[in-house]
Amino acid sequence: MRLQHRFAQLGNEFSAHTHIQPLQEQRLVEINKLHAQHLAIDVTDAQTLSILSGETTLSDSLSMVYAGHQFGGFTPQLGDGRGVLLGEVIAQDGSYHDLHVKGSGQTPFSRQGDGRAVLRSSIREYLACEAMAALGIPTSRALALYDSQQAVYRERPEIGAMLIRTAQTHIRFGHFEYFFAHKKTTELQRLIDFTLENYFPHCLNTEQPIKAMLIEVVERTARMIAKWQAVGFQHGVMNTDNFSILGETIDYGPFGFMEDFNDRWISNHSDHDGRYAFHRQPGIGLWNLNCLMHAFSGHLTRDDLIEVLKHYEPCLQDHYDTLMAQKLGIKVDESLEPLLEKLFALLRREKLDYSFFFRSLSHLTPNNPELLLDEVIDREAMSQWLDYYWSVRNKSQVANAQHMMLCVNPKFVLRNYLAHEVITAAEKGNYLPFRQLLAVLSSPFEEHPESNSLAMRSPEWGKDLEVSCSS
Repeated sequence: MRLQHRFAQLGNEFSAHTHIQPLQEQRLVEINKLHAQHLAIDVTDAQTLSILSGETTLSDSLSMVYAGHQFGGFTPQLGDGRGVLLGEVIAQDGSYHDLHVKGSGQTPFSRQGDGRAVLRSSIREYLACEAMAALGIPTSRALALYDSQQAVYRERPEIGAMLIRTAQTHIRFGHFEYFFAHKKTTELQRLIDFTLENYFPHCLNTEQPIKAMLIEVVERTARMIAKWQAVGFQHGVMNTDNFSILGETIDYGPFGFMEDFNDRWISNHSDHDGRYAFHRQPGIGLWNLNCLMHAFSGHLTRDDLIEVLKHYEPCLQDHYDTLMAQKLGIKVDESLEPLLEKLFALLRREKLDYSFFFRSLSHLTPNNPELLLDEVIDREAMSQWLDYYWSVRNKSQVANAQHMMLCVNPKFVLRNYLAHEVITAAEKGNYLPFRQLLAVLSSPFEEHPESNSLAMRSPEWGKDLEVSCSS
């Protein structure tokens, strides 16, 4: 494995030298061989595995420093409190990817924490990364998972774990906020130059490179959140330090995939005020971008920054409309908004499962309305909506509409009860359920008839599971 480390070249103001502190009797329990192959990583190489486990220390591995707005309040210094950036690998397509370890022990930014992660949260993040990637949503990826015999104390003693993950970058909105808030203008300029040169080099040839870069950041963020909304994903902790400059979904904590439709759903039971509720995610995305723009107020005029932010809403709405039209098998036109408005009102009243509904709709024909009518109490209301839907769909005349719908409406999503069952088994040493669930989440649009039980809606007890930030 050939590692490079462009970020380390920025210097000590940007990070602190850190290395992995291996867990007691840790063992490699899962490795993403397909992703490793794409990254040109030989997972059979002993030296590579020694680096990933922390047995071999690297001279330039580091933990990043950054700031962030957390639930609306600004924290002037955060950082990788339990993470180590090992460096970058160059994939087969020539792209760069960070290798980042989560749960690797204390760092200078741990803030009295132990720097560890538990098996429970590490399994959830591994599954989420791969599920999101398979759904076509920009995301960090899981490369390897370690468990151990070391107890990590949260609400109770839990099994310590480490997750090796990759991303195109771990530079966050909070990086720019940190240097701006501390009036480190030289370092902020170096970070801006570094980001432009390494991640937005095409912007350097424009009249205003920084403005061009920020427009792209805004649009990438908008498209990411549109994808979240379309698939029913809620991040749970949309702090600015959890937002990637490249519009990748990172830092999975108390996330969830919507089950019974509720646009005011809150996946994080610690979010008492519902700041990051599902329906608020688009607005929070814009709020976070506004915080990022503030960090560039010394580089662009107020009018320029406002103009940059104006790209957000139309980009998000256009992408969301496109995605929802695909889920319905229709074209984007004036019929889409009223069709969705009536549908969401119906789903809300009937408490219908979001993913199950759209997958069922993908199989529906005018001759088998019972596929959905049998799922509701108010059959007349559903029948009226279906009549309206078929009139719109017939007018749209989308070629191969059913095939398109089956390719965008997943049969399998990461439901909390499934994750709970997988984690319970893994904590007893049985990783077979984890691998079975991972297999279907990695190809969620396929039928996998042998795994139909993993496509079932949550039992009542599974709908009440709570997820917090604790990991």
